[in-house]
Amino acid sequence: MKEMGALDYLIGAATVFPWAVVIWKAYKPKKGWQEVIGILFALVFGWLSTDLILRLHPILWPETDFSPKKKVSLLTQTAHLAFIQAGITEETFKIFFIMVLSFVLGYDRKTKEFSPSVVLFGGFVAMGFSFVENTHYIFREPEEKKLNLFIARTIHSSNIHLLINLCFSMFLLKSNLKEDVSAKRLMIMFGFVLAVLQHGVVDFLLIPGATIGLWISTAMFVGIWVWVVTDWREYVIEKKSQSDKNEPMEAPVL
Repeated sequence: MKEMGALDYLIGAATVFPWAVVIWKAYKPKKGWQEVIGILFALVFGWLSTDLILRLHPILWPETDFSPKKKVSLLTQTAHLAFIQAGITEETFKIFFIMVLSFVLGYDRKTKEFSPSVVLFGGFVAMGFSFVENTHYIFREPEEKKLNLFIARTIHSSNIHLLINLCFSMFLLKSNLKEDVSAKRLMIMFGFVLAVLQHGVVDFLLIPGATIGLWISTAMFVGIWVWVVTDWREYVIEKKSQSDKNEPMEAPVL
């Protein structure tokens, strides 16, 4: 059986590159080492998430049987694939790594607040995940269908993973507004549950392959884009502007 080569990985990388540019330009990172190191780790952790899921999948569901003998409805099959095998599993791994990076590189232990850089970590973990997932899907597709799948994975799938994890990262920033530790944890937990539901709902709509499902899921994520952009202005741009104003000015060189 043919194995994936450098070209296959380049094609997979191309499916997430436009979104990486969008996030980089929108955030406008400083030249600080933490943000750059965080982005590199995020990409590696995203890759690791996909690899772990691929390895654990046959262990977690070794006997998932939807054969006619079981008389399992199509609705049950789709719900299991969308919410359990995809939603819960994928978001658990991705969000675990986002939390690790956020606490290590994006958390101020004095103020007990997350910094705006957590959106970079969330976005690039999603892109690292999508990069590997898209590479595998496109590699397995027949040659005559690779281009169509490449476009679909670039515009839709990479976008979905990115939006879900950006949305979760916004909940980390929103937890800064809560004074009580329990309230902060509840806010973060709500962000996780929402990520699972977002992932599950969109997969539930897309798995059957119906055109109406594609349109509904697209409309849903247009709405989430509007939500994320609005929160981005409030919790990322404004927070960064305040931080820049609070930084001491360098003394002029005489």
